[in-house]
Amino acid sequence: MKIIVLTISMFCAINTAFADSLDIQLKASQLLHGESIDFECTYPSYLNKPKSILTLHLWVEDLNRVKTWKFRYPLAGGKAIGSIKIDSSMKEGAYALHFLVQQSPLSIYGTINNFIKKDSVIKMMLSSGKDIIMDDIKTDEFGNFKIIKYVFEDSVNFSFTPKQKKKGKNDALNISLITPVDSAFKAEVTKTMVVQIGQKNKDLSKVSDIVFNPIKFGNDNTIPDLVVYGNRKTREALFNEKYASDLYKRDDEKIISGFENYTMTGYSTVLHYLNDRIPGLMIQESNVKPSRNLFSMGESRTDNTESVKTYWSFAYRSSNEANLFIDEILVDNDQFVSFPMSDIAIIKIIPPPFIGGWGSNPFAILIYSNRKEFKNISNNNSFTVKGYTPARWIIKY
Repeated sequence: MKIIVLTISMFCAINTAFADSLDIQLKASQLLHGESIDFECTYPSYLNKPKSILTLHLWVEDLNRVKTWKFRYPLAGGKAIGSIKIDSSMKEGAYALHFLVQQSPLSIYGTINNFIKKDSVIKMMLSSGKDIIMDDIKTDEFGNFKIIKYVFEDSVNFSFTPKQKKKGKNDALNISLITPVDSAFKAEVTKTMVVQIGQKNKDLSKVSDIVFNPIKFGNDNTIPDLVVYGNRKTREALFNEKYASDLYKRDDEKIISGFENYTMTGYSTVLHYLNDRIPGLMIQESNVKPSRNLFSMGESRTDNTESVKTYWSFAYRSSNEANLFIDEILVDNDQFVSFPMSDIAIIKIIPPPFIGGWGSNPFAILIYSNRKEFKNISNNNSFTVKGYTPARWIIKY
């Protein structure tokens, strides 16, 4: 009997030490609307591999109602910081902050389901709100690959295309992606703290009285909006409504759908496809540099030899100043021409003067990459991946 009591006591002591090994410093525990939950997390070096990046999850729970939120931060060098501003929509009351450490960084594991030997190297395009990154990804002999070197905030779009063109065949890759950070995991260390939002000088709930139940967080506080339409809208109209920002919407815009557009996928580049398809739009390709007085220019090297260059020239209505965008990010001709045809959701042409562009009288040509809910299952090569929470964020009810 003494042995059993001793064993239980030792287990409780280990559990307590394990929880206390995560040091969380809160700037304040009682907050008003407009203030921020500021925290600093320190993870001890004896539990952390040298120079490794782990993931700190912060799961927030309204203790008075059934409502939850999820955030996550990179834990680098054993430290993570965050600041979450409290929106005016947040209900007053006590909130539990559950800090959980996962022994892995945000990583992506992929498989090419229609893998052939030529796809041992594929091209990846990563687009976010700031930049576009293009890179080559190597696969193993079975078409598996992994991406572990990118640490990014918010959400970005990953698109994949074959490095080598397949003559006479569809270039679309059918890829499956897994992000273990989004999967169920066993937390290495957990710690719960409580904050009060609203009236100050209220007694906070005791942490010892709170039972952490991960099942409550299964829905991740994401409830899709209910949209009712009087008339059925086309897929490209729905896409434009959801993903195009107000700056890139106009009544006189021209939209070309990439959904089930088999003619489009037969062209090598989007510029070859667009030529002569929009009245007033002129796109020319030449190995000889045209006069700058005629069109605005861009140049890109071909894949044939180092000495051969391809020059693109544009004109639309009263303008010869073209602005090229991918997912509303201004890009150069090389990036625009390299975009995989099979991954285009819509192409949009905004006539001059386009107020969001560069030049005295510019027009815009925009490519929007496809999203998962608009894709056919057989054509799965573009993914929106959720990254880490920005260091400064806002929590809304």
